[in-house]
Amino acid sequence: MLKVETDTYSYPHVFLADQLLAAARTAKPKDARAQKLIEDLKDWNGIADANSPEVSFLHATRSAALDLLLEPFLGKDTSLYQWRSTAFLQKTLTDRPAKWLPPAYKSYDELLAAAADLAVKRLAGQSKSERVQGWAWEKFNSLDMFHPLGHEGLLKTFLSITGKPQSGTLYSVRAAMKTHGPSMRFVANPANWDESILLVPAGQSGQPGSSHYSDQFSSWYEGKPIFAPFSDAAEAKATKHTLSLKPGS
Repeated sequence: MLKVETDTYSYPHVFLADQLLAAARTAKPKDARAQKLIEDLKDWNGIADANSPEVSFLHATRSAALDLLLEPFLGKDTSLYQWRSTAFLQKTLTDRPAKWLPPAYKSYDELLAAAADLAVKRLAGQSKSERVQGWAWEKFNSLDMFHPLGHEGLLKTFLSITGKPQSGTLYSVRAAMKTHGPSMRFVANPANWDESILLVPAGQSGQPGSSHYSDQFSSWYEGKPIFAPFSDAAEAKATKHTLSLKPGS
């Protein structure tokens, strides 16, 4: 079950990869890098790996395609449309209604080629690298877990967990964006409750300096289990500290 919870397969990106491969048969991007990335999608397995430039390319192409489709209606405010953007893009590229095709393009294949060109241009600008090898997904999607007081300087170093490469996308079972992800992993095993898994992203203590402030992070980050003892015997075996709360006199 933990393998399911850490699955980084991204269905919307797989859909877009199929659309780009089909479109490239009739309308190729002008940029050679976009052409090469689309060609490489033939061997992509749908896993949003942190080292994959293909995932970065697909994510950027998705954003570019939405911008090209919506600009005739929303101008420069296309970023304001987010809530149904994934469903909208998939339905539009599946049905390909003429009313949504911008006048600048003769077909949706041409629009996808233009989106691919725009995507590599944006990736080059954001990464400050013209080389595809510099566009790994981790460059754009590393994990930042900020303490409210730890956004800058020394406090950031001591209080926050930042810059951690991670696999997955917003659409994976293991939802993974820079500041968004699963807040807890829980797997119950009714056959043996002592083998149930429970862990949180950082630790159970919110007190900086505590040994439990971030002691669960590595297991959460690496997709490893922490078993939660349930029976009295398992609890007694696992107990290291006991906290007693007593009424005041």
